[in-house]
Amino acid sequence: MRDYFELLLIAIIFTLTVFAIVLIQRKKKIESQRDEVRMAIDYLFDGLIMTNRSGQILKVNPKAEEMFGIKENEVIGKTFFQKPENPYFTNFYRVISVMLEKGKQEWKELSIEKPKELVLRVTPIPVFDKKGKPSGFIYMLHDVTREKEIDKIKSEFITIVAHKLRTPLSEIKWAIDVLTSEKEGLSAAQREILEKCRGTNERIISQINSLLNVSEIEKGLFKYKFKFELFEDIVAEVVQNMNQFARDREISLKYQEPVSPLPEVRIDKEKISLAIHNLIDNAIRYTPKGGKVTLGLDRKGEYLVFSIRDTGIGILQTERERIFTKFFRGKKAMKIYTEGSGLSLFVVKNIIEKHNGRVWFESKEAEGSTFYFKLPI
Repeated sequence: MRDYFELLLIAIIFTLTVFAIVLIQRKKKIESQRDEVRMAIDYLFDGLIMTNRSGQILKVNPKAEEMFGIKENEVIGKTFFQKPENPYFTNFYRVISVMLEKGKQEWKELSIEKPKELVLRVTPIPVFDKKGKPSGFIYMLHDVTREKEIDKIKSEFITIVAHKLRTPLSEIKWAIDVLTSEKEGLSAAQREILEKCRGTNERIISQINSLLNVSEIEKGLFKYKFKFELFEDIVAEVVQNMNQFARDREISLKYQEPVSPLPEVRIDKEKISLAIHNLIDNAIRYTPKGGKVTLGLDRKGEYLVFSIRDTGIGILQTERERIFTKFFRGKKAMKIYTEGSGLSLFVVKNIIEKHNGRVWFESKEAEGSTFYFKLPI
């Protein structure tokens, strides 16, 4: 009996020893993995700040320390309501506070002047616990200073070139107008050549104006003069100006006027006219002959909603996220109209958002697209 208990005790001790060895091995493995993760975080080219759900800072990697001129031990354990003395870190708190307030997981740009001038793109990444509940955020800080400098150089170059070209192009346009105004002395063939020259010249001027608009938008110089206007009158005026272009391309252009009068809205007439013009121009260009472009305007709650529907080529699913980005053109669009600049929708989006509005679209490939925008009344 005694031998039995001794053997049982030995077995228990052996089992506990094996269990302890397994636990130690697992602990070492976990610690090793944790060290690997910590090392990867420390050697990231981007800055990283980790917080819990309450906004308490849990981790700041060396790159983030360098960006803000801080030390991790200065801010670890502090929350967004316990701002550190370092003034350069305050900007980061302001951006994060806006993100948390709006509840959107979108990147924001942050400019800091010291310890050195940087433009950072802050991207929030939600962290979840084992039960799938949100437990905090990882904020990635990507340095886009160089990209911004290159964009600025490109913008300045475009502005200089566009201004240099606009004057001679205007002189060419004037010369063509003078020549075509002569009732005698030109044959039908010569007039046809001059009309083609006029069309080409006007297209180049239009593209240069688009480049200048984009340049002004990026520099913050695209100024707005807001006043109360009747929106339906502006739409009707732009449609009238585009009627000939639609007829030349054998497109039916119709404007379904609102059933009841609409209130005046506070807008910049020139800028809104440009946005509507760009949308109509796109709809006509990318709709095959015999197609239709239909405009509508209505009131929905506290907003005026404008729509433009076409029976054109539609937009590929893979291209929809980039449709409002600068210089982007879809594959089908490039085949149909090779001379496009990819700037018109970028300008539209900027104009509508400056009016505190929103622009969006629906589309089916080979069936057409409908673009909408709404403006507050």
